[in-house]
Amino acid sequence: MTIPGPKPAMGLGAIAGGIAARLAPAKASSRQIGQIHSLAKQAGLDEDSRRDLMQAATGKRSAKDLTTREAMVVIDRLKEMSAPKAIFKAPSKAPSKAGEAPASETPAARGAVEIDGPYGPKLRALWISAWNLGVVRDRTDAAMISFVERQTKISHTRWLRAAADARKAVEGLKAWVSREGGVGWPASDDPLSVRRAVIAAQWRRLGKLGAIDHHGFGADHALTCYIGTVARGSSRLGTGLDDPSLTAEQLDQVIVALGRKLRKALSERAA
Repeated sequence: MTIPGPKPAMGLGAIAGGIAARLAPAKASSRQIGQIHSLAKQAGLDEDSRRDLMQAATGKRSAKDLTTREAMVVIDRLKEMSAPKAIFKAPSKAPSKAGEAPASETPAARGAVEIDGPYGPKLRALWISAWNLGVVRDRTDAAMISFVERQTKISHTRWLRAAADARKAVEGLKAWVSREGGVGWPASDDPLSVRRAVIAAQWRRLGKLGAIDHHGFGADHALTCYIGTVARGSSRLGTGLDDPSLTAEQLDQVIVALGRKLRKALSERAA
């Protein structure tokens, strides 16, 4: 009778590979990928526009490369685009004269302005960045539409759908936010890099306003502590702005917190 010998020991490389595989984020399911394509079609997006939207939201252009979490983010954005849009109503006007249609029944008075299409989300994100940088006072889509149309002379009905006009609107708004808010936009449209650029600009503006308590440390160390407090619950868990472990959600938390701090400082200065 032959007694089987011991099984060969698993190498460290194989063990590490197995652990990494178990810890890796789960890939988007076939159902999620199908939902992304279906919702994109409902929203009227062609393939390039769908990929542009995914890249803006996750940094990836293929649905097959998304994790389940990233797929959920894309699906939520597509649902917003596919859902019935809220309409911004113009302020009510004086009663109409006899024989005229009531003001509430005219297109201008109804204010039928909608933010949809593949380029609306990017412009909205830039506008919210401007609000969190304290360079605009009204964060609404209506205010953003009015501003972009004044600056670019391009009607929103064109830049919501036409790629060439949309690029002009986006670049025009980016240039203005860079000039007024001091943002040094990254060379790529990587979402995390864009968020970091906004945070860096917010921190610089707060420094110029004298609204940062350094606690005897330098500005960089103070920012590290602030990020730890806001994103991880403790200054002791602070990390540099370039730390790759910071998620989009954590960076967004920092942007929102700094935005409140910056708007308060600007308000106090103006008082």
